[in-house]
Order: sequence, then structure tokens, then C-alpha cells
Amino acid sequence: MAEKNKMKIEKISVVDQVVDEIKQTIISDKYKAGDKLPSETEMAQLYGVNRLSVRMAFQKLNTLGVIETKVGDGSYVRDFSMYPIINEIVDFYNGEDRLEEIQQMRRLLELECVALAMKLATDDEKDELKRCLDRYHKIRDLMLSSESESLFEQTIDADLEFHSQIVKMSHNRLYEEIYYMVQKLIRSHISTLMKKRRIWMRQLGNELRDGHDYIYEEICNGNISAAQKLIDEMLDIIPPQGQPEQ
Repeated sequence: MAEKNKMKIEKISVVDQVVDEIKQTIISDKYKAGDKLPSETEMAQLYGVNRLSVRMAFQKLNTLGVIETKVGDGSYVRDFSMYPIINEIVDFYNGEDRLEEIQQMRRLLELECVALAMKLATDDEKDELKRCLDRYHKIRDLMLSSESESLFEQTIDADLEFHSQIVKMSHNRLYEEIYYMVQKLIRSHISTLMKKRRIWMRQLGNELRDGHDYIYEEICNGNISAAQKLIDEMLDIIPPQGQPEQ
């Protein structure tokens, strides 16, 4: 009697097998970004399949962004990134009802990157973080004394640049790639926080010391517990110190 819960064996199409084989040659560095792949005829002979199967495999890899086929020239390995794919769907996650989720994601990622930056960042990278901080202050001060929407957007960009530099200083390429992929969401979150804080930042003026200053200092000093509190304040998880009551 046959077993009732027998595992179903899935049949893999010839096209998918060719796709997997080509991906493995790229993953194993046999072909690198910019390298030209063998022709459809050569691939068909190599894998023992017909040219149509290879052509369909190439089309699938083109759609995934793994290769780029140039008419009359051939197919080339691309410098693959998930960013174009994620960027197409990220707007579905962008909205008031998603702010808390974005906040939680930022806290998880940025706190870990701060901890790694404390251990691994070079002096040159810390110098670059200071330059990011100075650029942020310069444009932020202009924004606070103006109603210019352009200056507001530039302030958001400078804020994002500061945080992106910290992620780079983690020396974790996967964290950096993830941060890059979701930067549209992060930028939107920064904008939301900045709009809320712009009023009391103007009220306090020079009496307020920006949280970015403290984070820079704690990275240089290696104080992770202080950095955790600062991240929570900056992401609006707890009220920033010195913020007027609403």
C-alpha cells in the first residue's frame, strides 16, 4: 500500500536547469561581471540541449538582471544588484501604516552597524563620517532659517548620507546592500521625522545639540550603550533629550 504522505517529486524544466547551470558558473566566478557568455549555439552544445531552451534561459536571466543581451553582439554578465527589483516594489511598503515597521528595521540594522563601526572603522572612514556630519550641519542650518523645500530635501539627503557612511563603516557588504536597497524607505522615514522636529529645532536654535554629533562621538569613543540610546532617540523610539513637550 502506497504511503499517503509521500513527498511529491517536482519536475524541473530543461530551461530552468540551464538557468541554474549558468547561474552556478557566475557564482563560482568562471564568468565575472562584464564577461561575454558563449553563444546560444555553443551553450546548446555544452549542455546537450536545443538552442530554443538556451534562448529562453537567457531571456529569464535577462529578466532577473543577471545578464544583459545585446542584439547582434551577445550576452554579458551584469554586476548584479537587487536594488532595481526592490526599488520597483518599495512604494507598496511606503505609508503611514508602515512607519513603525521601517523604524524597527532601521533600529535593528543601524544599531548593529554602529557596533561594528566602533570595532572596524578606519581613521579615514571616521574622517569621512565627520565630513558627512559637517555637510549635514551646514545644510541643516540653512534649512532651519528658510522655508525652501529644496533646502529641506537637501537636508534629508545629507542626513541619509551620514547614516549610510556608518553602514559602510560596518565593513559588512550584505548590510550595505540591504541599506542601499531600502534607502527610499529610509529617506521617507527621515523626512517624516524631520518634519516633526523642524519646529522645535527652530525654537531651541543653538541650545539644541543634534543627535548626529553624539553618535559620531560615541563611535569614536566606542560606547555602545550610549549609542543604543541615541539611536532610539534619533528614530523617535524614545523622546530626544531636550525636546520640548508637545
